[in-house]
Amino acid sequence: MALKSSKAVYIIKRPIITEKSTNMSEMSKFTFEVDAHANKFQIKEAIEELFPDVKVKKINIAKMFGSSRRSVKGRTKPKDGKKAIVTIDGGHIKYFPEV
Repeated sequence: MALKSSKAVYIIKRPIITEKSTNMSEMSKFTFEVDAHANKFQIKEAIEELFPDVKVKKINIAKMFGSSRRSVKGRTKPKDGKKAIVTIDGGHIKYFPEV
């Protein structure tokens, strides 16, 4: 099942750029926030479509649960989400800053 480019944008929401993910980019591992209903096959197709010179080797998925916080209006809870750690077969994704 091939994705259209407009669908790939909805699956991959944004890159997660933290100190840990920047260090993992040296090992060809890149972290993205993805749609909560996307599976590994859809994420792989979306990454390879958005970055044509990249070949995905492995994908690890983790759910991110929003922790409740106190505010003036009472307790609030951010939305839950999903992140994907994508290992690529050599190369580098140009979307991330050089390390």
